[in-house]
Amino acid sequence: MSASLSHPSTADTGQGSVPKPPHALAERRGWAWGGIVTALGGLVAFVASTPLYPFEDSDIIDNARMVDRLDGSAMWWVFVLQVTFTATALAAVIFGAGLRRRLDRQCPAGSLVPATAYLGMLLVGVMSLVGSGMGTELFHNLRMSDKTDPDTIIGDFVDINTYGWVWSGLLLTAAALVVAAFRQGAVSRWIGVVSLIFGFLLLVTQLTPFQYMALFVGVPYLLILGAGFAFGRGRAIE
Repeated sequence: MSASLSHPSTADTGQGSVPKPPHALAERRGWAWGGIVTALGGLVAFVASTPLYPFEDSDIIDNARMVDRLDGSAMWWVFVLQVTFTATALAAVIFGAGLRRRLDRQCPAGSLVPATAYLGMLLVGVMSLVGSGMGTELFHNLRMSDKTDPDTIIGDFVDINTYGWVWSGLLLTAAALVVAAFRQGAVSRWIGVVSLIFGFLLLVTQLTPFQYMALFVGVPYLLILGAGFAFGRGRAIE
């Protein structure tokens, strides 16, 4: 007695019998918005600091006169600065972490480029947090300005608009992206060109006694990088 064994027919399945390759997943780009937010945070910090300097040149030799020129809104502009610096710091670290993950996928194994790019953004975040801390100190000194030494208040003004603006860590990120573009082919060459140009401008700010000017170079640089990674053609994740 023979039993017939039934096998699934492949006659009418066409290409269905051929295993399909796994679908490539689109790369998530939410991290790239961290670069845009960081840049916008730097721009807001600049705008919010402008009302804090209603001084005449002749006032510079007298801190008490400089404090007297401040009105009640100064304290709240400082509060805006504090919140802005905090948001900027968090966004910078998120952008750096996402950039490292992106570079890890494309750079050769063991490359220092991903970690260097991340550490540059981490330094930007650290300096922004330092600026935020100075904002807290200045806010309360302005709140109790009648009990605070004018020299202390003006010193805080100088600090908040120095520490929070020192974005020199971007030098590391820019240098890493130059290597990633031209040596390792991990990012588009136009990113390498932009990083080379802005990296040079950042270096100029650090070779002069105006390190806080790095903010004005870093804002357009991060806007370009963030937009490029957020809206540019992404590579599929295998």
